[in-house]
Amino acid sequence: MIIMMKYIFMLVMLMPLSYLNMFWLIQFMMFIISFFLILGFSMQNYMINISYMLGMDIMSFCLSLLSIWIGSLMIMASENLYSKNKYSDLFLFLICLLMIFLLLSFMSMDLFMFYLFFEASLIPILILIIGWGSQPERLDAGFYLLMY
Repeated sequence: MIIMMKYIFMLVMLMPLSYLNMFWLIQFMMFIISFFLILGFSMQNYMINISYMLGMDIMSFCLSLLSIWIGSLMIMASENLYSKNKYSDLFLFLICLLMIFLLLSFMSMDLFMFYLFFEASLIPILILIIGWGSQPERLDAGFYLLMY
């Protein structure tokens, strides 16, 4: 469980940096987290750190790595947001919070905890869609996501 929690702890420590608008540092640290995740996973064991709460197999490893990679690409693609300073600190905070919930949902071994963390990950997605969507249909998309 210690190996699993260090990735979550690294993402939690990125949250105060989001209020300092250090988006390049957060993006770099997300790439570092994905690099450590690749180095820490051995293909000899198909399950690592089986405990009561957190564990990881090959499928959850791939999904965790993909979510961290896409989160860092989201930060990279939103360069226009930082130049215009449209609440970029809140944007970075929501991305870090989304990454924490996604990693916890992919690393959970209990079905109820998976459901809880997956539903918790929908809240930052809803705020991201409503707050930084470009078309007027973003309100409809947020409503449909809320009804889901």
